[in-house]
Amino acid sequence: MNYLLIGKPNVGKSSIYNILTGNDSNIVHPKAGTTRDWHQEIIKGTSSYIFDTPGVLINEKNNKKIINFSFNEILDKKINYFLYVVDYKQGYNEVDHFAVTNLRKYNKEIILIVNKFDNYIESPNEELLKYGINNVVYISCSHRFGINNLKLQLSNYIIENNKLRDHNYSIAIFGKPNAGKSTFLNTVLGYERALTSSISGTTSDYVIDYFNYKKKLFKIIDTAGIGKKANIKNKSINYYSIKKSLENITKVDTAIVIIDSKDGLDRQDKRIIKLISDKSKSIIIIFNKIDLIENKTKFKSEIIEETQHTLNEIKNIKLFFITAFTKNHIAKILNYLHETIILIEYNISTSKLNYWLKSVTKNKKHPLIENKHINFKYAVQIKEKPITIKIFCNYSSKIKNNYKRYLINNFNYYFKILNQKTKIIFSSSKNPYV
Repeated sequence: MNYLLIGKPNVGKSSIYNILTGNDSNIVHPKAGTTRDWHQEIIKGTSSYIFDTPGVLINEKNNKKIINFSFNEILDKKINYFLYVVDYKQGYNEVDHFAVTNLRKYNKEIILIVNKFDNYIESPNEELLKYGINNVVYISCSHRFGINNLKLQLSNYIIENNKLRDHNYSIAIFGKPNAGKSTFLNTVLGYERALTSSISGTTSDYVIDYFNYKKKLFKIIDTAGIGKKANIKNKSINYYSIKKSLENITKVDTAIVIIDSKDGLDRQDKRIIKLISDKSKSIIIIFNKIDLIENKTKFKSEIIEETQHTLNEIKNIKLFFITAFTKNHIAKILNYLHETIILIEYNISTSKLNYWLKSVTKNKKHPLIENKHINFKYAVQIKEKPITIKIFCNYSSKIKNNYKRYLINNFNYYFKILNQKTKIIFSSSKNPYV
């Protein structure tokens, strides 16, 4: 069974969504209109999905309408029940009446959720029965009143199932506002899944969906644009959006950073790349809107040279230059992702690893520490994704950062590591093999 949350802005849909899914994936904020895209997630402990939508609004001409971005797309996913949420304090009103009347046209059962019923000792206002919905649940998200009753109500329809939807691989899209992240997502999925606009910051919270590619189920996350710190007000919607975007880095297999070619590789792009590369397992970078650059050959050459000299962390990262997100371009990116990141496993034998270590430390020695040489004794791979190498040596806590970067860059070049994060850990622990 699949459920669709709908109602006016700021009535508590996102709070209900977070409670039923068991996490805080949707931003909850006092400002109306926080949810701008629709979202889907499994109700905790079941195989049923719940969808959250933008709110019901009145347009500029004062004609009532339901703002239902990609509403038909949601219904195509076989929604079984509407969970219409109203604010108890607002009482019965014409906007909600209009919305409920229009929802009846879809011939699906409607459950009315009355949120913000905080004074639950009193009897509820019977005026809300004017909506003509027989199934009514009174709750208070802030006081957690009525939540168990809501879950019990839904359990009458939900088939319990511990087998949740499992994906084979996950990717997340990062970048500045208006770089083209949502357009990338929509092209991958083949329809207008995320709201797009020329206005920066259209995606205020992250969007999750799934798609199949080469017999694998992919989970894809479109994150909110990461703007400059100086432009972000503390505890604003944008503040929480970016916070959630950054929390996603460690949860996905590959991070895709999209850059607007018109801006070049600016300071904020470099900051984002640094943030992503420090925490991600693997990464690829896409320069979008290359068609707006007059001298494309010169631009590409300069970008490649700049990344080599100023961004040590992406020397082994694939750069794509895209004119627009067409199906052909997306296919090339997904195929590259599949062939060079997903299928390739980097299990480096200990003998080859130590042959490299002996050679690389002989070619360029570490500076003396306390007038003593650094003895790099032994290396072993302890993790595949991200690639993590432990090197046993003396003075492990005093190894210079520039020497560590030298080892990482040489390692990536020597073993032909592409798009993967490489970590080197130094340890003075006694090594049983030496």
